[in-house]
Amino acid sequence: MTSPGELEGELKNLEAKIEAACCSSIDAKRSFDSFTLAVREMAKGNDLGAYLQCQSALYELTSSLNQSKLKVGKLRLHSPRNLSFFFRLYGLYAMSFGVLSSLFFALMIYAYADFRILDIPMWSSFFAGLGSSAQILSAASDDLRRDGMATRYKRFWYMTIPLLAMTFGYTAYLLFESGLVAFNVSSEGSTSSTMLFCFLVGFATSWLISKPSAVPRDL
Repeated sequence: MTSPGELEGELKNLEAKIEAACCSSIDAKRSFDSFTLAVREMAKGNDLGAYLQCQSALYELTSSLNQSKLKVGKLRLHSPRNLSFFFRLYGLYAMSFGVLSSLFFALMIYAYADFRILDIPMWSSFFAGLGSSAQILSAASDDLRRDGMATRYKRFWYMTIPLLAMTFGYTAYLLFESGLVAFNVSSEGSTSSTMLFCFLVGFATSWLISKPSAVPRDL
């Protein structure tokens, strides 16, 4: 049997799995009932009872996943609901979007690097978008490494990050060229430094978003 701390982590992961199953239209009622009993037993200090109920919930969830498979002849294949479950649980939606977004911004940098709006090159926004795409992939990978499942990018709100990053990159170019933000580099390396700065601003988009939202709580 696992320790109380490990059991608490298992219950947290189990809750995320049940949530992903419900969002994918998989019947997880029996698994949820066992999960609820496990939480109650843990609250009573009955770690053994909580562990047994947790294992029962995992068994019921596995059974529900197996029941939702498609039967093709003698084969049982994962149904669209099962695939949706795995995509939600392991952050594959976020990682797929991150890859596509990276390819899109790389193409924009290659094809429209000289395009300008108000004399500001749009590669500033494209490099920031590329940085935000790298941040999405990095965060999703970190979730899988640390928790074995997606914990941050479980909703589609991350799709707004590249759009915000483009705005931040455009603004970052203005700050860099105005001299408010400057690196000690030669004139030949100024453009490369600006590109790097825009990329880093895009990579830090999630952090930049979280700071303004925390201001009202700090006042």
